[in-house]
Amino acid sequence: MTIWEISEKADYIADRHRRHQDQWRVYCNSLVQGITLSKARLHHAMNCAPEKELSFVLFEHFVVSVSLSGGFNSHTVEYYVETRDGLNKECVASAELNDSGFIDGTVNIRDREQVLEHYLEKISPVYNTLYAALESDSPVNFGSLAQESHRASIA
Repeated sequence: MTIWEISEKADYIADRHRRHQDQWRVYCNSLVQGITLSKARLHHAMNCAPEKELSFVLFEHFVVSVSLSGGFNSHTVEYYVETRDGLNKECVASAELNDSGFIDGTVNIRDREQVLEHYLEKISPVYNTLYAALESDSPVNFGSLAQESHRASIA
């Protein structure tokens, strides 16, 4: 392979990677705007987090993180919940971000209301588990949270 062939491939890789990162940033911006501009009381607060991850504090106790999983060119978005002390962390759901600007093939990442609804659907097992724990006056069980998200993905 010549230097020019490698250079052409390198340009292609860099361009595709840049476009993918741009899509990720658009998704994150739409989600942040959807949450912060929503009139619904979701009890989310922005959280400082490392690069490439978006996170919110939920009920001043849990951290909900949204991040691209895997390595270079991953299109899988993962949704995690963990206690603020970081001792318990569970993957609640995942989604696919495509190059056409859609998440899970149907949600336009530029539409903050669609993005917010999609996000809330993905993390609904968190609210369901917390609600059930409070209803039964029992502690939150992260194991049941993982089971709840598995049941939701099957349905």
